[in-house]
Amino acid sequence: MARVGITTGVTGADGHEVVLREFVCDWPNCPNIAVHVVGLVVALRASTVVCGEHAAMIREAARNAR
Repeated sequence: MARVGITTGVTGADGHEVVLREFVCDWPNCPNIAVHVVGLVVALRASTVVCGEHAAMIREAARNAR
């Protein structure tokens, strides 16, 4: 999962520059912000996160597999 940081050029209350950080969807070639955790392996400190659109696709595929 890629974490993207955007510097704003604005100084926050603590005196440091404000940086906006978000995780990007793990689906190939998807630039959307990740909002759903699909899987997590605590021992490896690894996870897979996807955007709302791809989470819906995964839910639909699971529903159809039943």
